[in-house]
Amino acid sequence: MDWRLIRFTLIAAVYALALLLTGLNAFRQANPQQGGMEVALLPILLGLALLAFGVMGLWIRKDRMIGMIGIHAGLLVPPIAAIALLIRAWNMWRTSGLGEQAILFLIVGAFGGFVFAAMLRTRPPKEERQAPKPQA
Repeated sequence: MDWRLIRFTLIAAVYALALLLTGLNAFRQANPQQGGMEVALLPILLGLALLAFGVMGLWIRKDRMIGMIGIHAGLLVPPIAAIALLIRAWNMWRTSGLGEQAILFLIVGAFGGFVFAAMLRTRPPKEERQAPKPQA
């Protein structure tokens, strides 16, 4: 097994866990009468998607297409999550002040940028990313 893929999946799993915990915290603090549940839904769904894409990336040796989909879709989730959480933190700050949930969204959103950079660094060099050539 390629260590770069394992590191990619571990980085994805750590950020997925951070997203899931952020979503569960938002769910705990949500007020269902005011429609606060959608605040919790976004990080939970993004965390589950990132975890699934990280695992799909490990399959690249068995099924190249599934592995490539997992890696490339997994690279898209952290910037999307970072932007979405930073927007949510900004909106929370404007409406209700800088509370615990807004600070948590801000931290996890900023962490998404670092995760994206770390995931990019774990990609194999271009020569190793080419499809294996059939041997005659």
